[in-house]
Amino acid sequence: QALSSLYVERRGRLAQGSALEGAGKRAAFALFYGPLHFLTVREVVRALNAADPPPRRIVDLGCGTAVAGAAWALEARGRRPVSGIDGSGWVIGEAEWNARTLGVTAALRRGNLVEATIGGVSEGIVAAFAVNELDDAPRAVLLRRLLAAHAKGSRVLVVEPIARTPVPFWP
Repeated sequence: QALSSLYVERRGRLAQGSALEGAGKRAAFALFYGPLHFLTVREVVRALNAADPPPRRIVDLGCGTAVAGAAWALEARGRRPVSGIDGSGWVIGEAEWNARTLGVTAALRRGNLVEATIGGVSEGIVAAFAVNELDDAPRAVLLRRLLAAHAKGSRVLVVEPIARTPVPFWP
């Protein structure tokens, strides 16, 4: 409940990493939201037929526990490698465990998702439940970079909540 309240009612604290403060919020993130995000992204990838042909690699921006990248990789023939980036060291540890457990080849690192290397031909880029956590200026930069990557031949998948409060930038 505290994690849900943070995302809906106290959004101003997200950019400072408050979503992962405390064991309870981390548990909710990993054990409740992680599986829901995996299933959601898997179904979006299936509905869009985004795994055919399979991307050369999948870049998971703001990877969290890496479930979005893993879902796309598992839907792609040959289980494409995932490159994930997130600002939290805790989630990178969880992401590494998830990748091993799911049998997904992954290179995961801590860093700034806005500055990640993206835009290769036949690349799949997923930003799931992460763009809404950015402040306005970095979000605008990232969205421009995603459009540029798409223009160069990358497939871009942005998955966000459907509500005005968390995603006022998405008309």
